[in-house]
Amino acid sequence: MIRKNITYTLAAVLLMMSCEKTLDKQPLDSLGNTTYWTTTADAERTVNDIYRFLGSDERFFMSCATDDSYSWSNWPVDIQFAANGSATPNTDVFLKNWRYMYQMIAKANDVLDNIDRVPNMDAAVKAELTGEARFLRAFAYQQLAGLYGDVVLYTTTPTPEDFQVAKTPKSEIVAFVVSELTEIADSLPTTRESAKQGRATRGAALALKARTLLYNAQWAEAAEAAQQVMDLGVYTIDNNYLSLFNGTNENSTEIILSARYLENVYTNPNATWIGGPSLAGWGQIVPLRSLVDAYECVDGLTIDESPLYNPATPFENRDPRLALTIVTPGTVVNGVTIDVTNPNSPDALGKSNASFSGYYYKKAVPANISGEWDRSAGADVMILRYAEVLLTYAEAKIEAGQIDASVYAAINQVRQRNGVNMIAATAVTHPDQQSLRALVRRERHVEFPVEDNRLFDIRRWEIAETVMQGVAQGIFNNFDATRGDFNNYITVERRTFNAGRDYLWPIPANELNLNKLLTQNNGW
Repeated sequence: MIRKNITYTLAAVLLMMSCEKTLDKQPLDSLGNTTYWTTTADAERTVNDIYRFLGSDERFFMSCATDDSYSWSNWPVDIQFAANGSATPNTDVFLKNWRYMYQMIAKANDVLDNIDRVPNMDAAVKAELTGEARFLRAFAYQQLAGLYGDVVLYTTTPTPEDFQVAKTPKSEIVAFVVSELTEIADSLPTTRESAKQGRATRGAALALKARTLLYNAQWAEAAEAAQQVMDLGVYTIDNNYLSLFNGTNENSTEIILSARYLENVYTNPNATWIGGPSLAGWGQIVPLRSLVDAYECVDGLTIDESPLYNPATPFENRDPRLALTIVTPGTVVNGVTIDVTNPNSPDALGKSNASFSGYYYKKAVPANISGEWDRSAGADVMILRYAEVLLTYAEAKIEAGQIDASVYAAINQVRQRNGVNMIAATAVTHPDQQSLRALVRRERHVEFPVEDNRLFDIRRWEIAETVMQGVAQGIFNNFDATRGDFNNYITVERRTFNAGRDYLWPIPANELNLNKLLTQNNGW
């Protein structure tokens, strides 16, 4: 389990780093250690340590706070409370996300405050490491602002007297992130050699800038930043969608940034949460009907429009990404047939660790492991992909009213990758802003499951109050007559969403106790 014993606030991190012993610490990583910051290796080691926060369990579980997924357990992440409307400011997922992001920020500020102490450091190496630290700090603030709104902005390591500080408006946090990414982009390399894959690049800085601008409705600027990534000429859409997530294609030119893991060395436990019992998993993060229904039919029409859709055979004639992403009855994963309709299967409804929805994710199950938790899996976790850049460009142009051929081209690169080959969107099929808006939103929905995009999307589009309200459903049960839901869709969970409260997560209660100048978000 990665980072399971980190429980410090930003203040505690800064006060206790000299004696803290956690899985994430490296030798000599101590703020006040007079023997530290004497070599380039010290700076590299500290920057390396920041990257460890990119693939946290908390972010991997974010899908379960959306209409895509459900989590049946509140360990290791109690995201279920955030999904069903029963969370409080004491809910642990709010605190852990807050702490992990501020630990990234504290470590980045440590680098920026101390890197000049390293004697005779190569100027180019210093600029690159500084750029990486600023990038990772910007990433943390992008996440914090999107999840919590106004947050505390630290650009240097604070003294204990500085811990009592008010929040900075979200608009200023966003402006800071955009400014940082603009300034550092040119200090980062365009490409990385094999040994440095997974480190920030110019493309990562520009892609994160485009994401930040899009999420904050700065349409023209978002399209421009996305165009800059496209103009680098180093990224392409991969022809093997599933390989991006199962650990078999980790240096793909579609991957702009990922959280890196190493098989049997620095392992990724997500196979446990994604895999079902047949794969030695816990069936904890599982798809919902609302995600399954989002995939078009192969004629490019939605299931409520297409004559190809047959409720009796609902998985036929569908966007191939459905079968690449979700385990439907009879799907083979790593040589194992998974069929929830078979009452003798360990994956069947009601079995130990079986899916509550009747669906499992195929995407993100490592190809080299059956699902043994925290043992050997080394599949990376996606942070930024070129597909997102293209859809960012398209959405920004659509919302800015700048609809031209480049918008259709960007969307079609994503939906027509080999192995998907969905029918092209054209000015005939999608002639106006309204139809294109619906298309690009649906593309984002079906392209990014189990990545963290959906939570931010349903908030910024202000549709969470619709899609997160009511009954979360699973598979249509026409195969198990012993259950009370026979010939009905499975009820997985009843959810409520308070539009006056739930578009932002609360400031964790513990943080309010530590910093008396913090104020709570509305409704919490």
